[in-house]
Amino acid sequence: MEDRYFENALSNFVFDIAGGSAIRHMADKGYTIKRIKESLEYPVSFEKIQNTVWKHLLDRKVILEEEPGISATKENIAYVEKYGKYGRKSFSAVVVPDTNYKKIKWKVNEYKYNIKQDFSVYISGKCNKNGRETAYVSCDFGILKRNSTDKFKVIMDILDSRQGEYIEGLLWPCRRVYHRLDLGMQEIIEILVKKELYNGCCYFMELEEKVLF
Repeated sequence: MEDRYFENALSNFVFDIAGGSAIRHMADKGYTIKRIKESLEYPVSFEKIQNTVWKHLLDRKVILEEEPGISATKENIAYVEKYGKYGRKSFSAVVVPDTNYKKIKWKVNEYKYNIKQDFSVYISGKCNKNGRETAYVSCDFGILKRNSTDKFKVIMDILDSRQGEYIEGLLWPCRRVYHRLDLGMQEIIEILVKKELYNGCCYFMELEEKVLF
């Protein structure tokens, strides 16, 4: 059992040094899972890349598993290095105050489709005022892929190849999650809104504003 522990730890360490950092770097540059796999000079399974990218997006808060503002707490978890009897390093979780804690009082607005306003201009204006780091959009791609395959196929058909690869490649769970409203995701949502294929919400945390669609 102990040999297996060290074998797995070594394998994970080697992967992180040789491949994990490269995968995370390409994910930060907006590469799709397919493009990352094609760019690597050594064999890594598609599933391994998917898991690495998904965890990285969660760690960087590009994707939130809970509604923005819900997970904000007065405390955070930090990890402290500890060394055991034989010098084996481990990490212990400790609770530390969150100096960035801020309770959000949401103002809820509804996007008016009947108003002659370009959605791209509207959403870009909101992001410029708020900043993109704390702007999010709800995503139901995992739900649609599993429970509404016809609608998911329609969505994939109207997106271009890069956009489709990005959505298809991520490990969306079968529930709503929240993706940072970066330029790539904004382009995708713009297409879906114009085709009346998007039902969800945009969150602008600095403005403390939700926009329903």
